[in-house]
Amino acid sequence: MKTYILLVTWFYYGQPPASSQVQFTSMEMCLAARDAVLKDVIRLKTDSDLEVQRLRAQGVVSNPTVPTASAVCSAQ
Repeated sequence: MKTYILLVTWFYYGQPPASSQVQFTSMEMCLAARDAVLKDVIRLKTDSDLEVQRLRAQGVVSNPTVPTASAVCSAQ
């Protein structure tokens, strides 16, 4: 049986990358999981942008570190 691997690498400013991998039995399942990870990246960025706006409205200067990620599916 063919397996598919989702490799996710998170990048945080000033820290080494953090990677993980998960096996799936179909490419469709792998791609769905990849899409979920990438949606989380967008959600984190949006949440961070909203927090910066809220803090600036209060007169607080903030530059939070927002992680980004790479997510790739590959057949094994």
